Amino acid sequence: MRIWIIGFAAFTFAAAGMAGPAPAQDDRARPRTQRRAPLRIEVQPSRPPVRKCADWHVIEHRYTGDTIVPRTRCWWAPQ
Repeated sequence: MRIWIIGFAAFTFAAAGMAGPAPAQDDRARPRTQRRAPLRIEVQPSRPPVRKCADWHVIEHRYTGDTIVPRTRCWWAPQ
């Protein structure tokens, strides 16, 4: 909506049904936005890592008595 003030009177072109001056259409003034495909990085190691595990038994002191329980710890390692 464009409002022009002339002296003490205010005129609104949209309310009067008249079109105001058209804005300049300059392609150089507007930055161009182009969408690019998202970048994808694919990593292919020569050898995939393997999962190595170590296990052992531990004595836990419980209120019902000592109990032997298994424990396991695993990690990823290169081949």
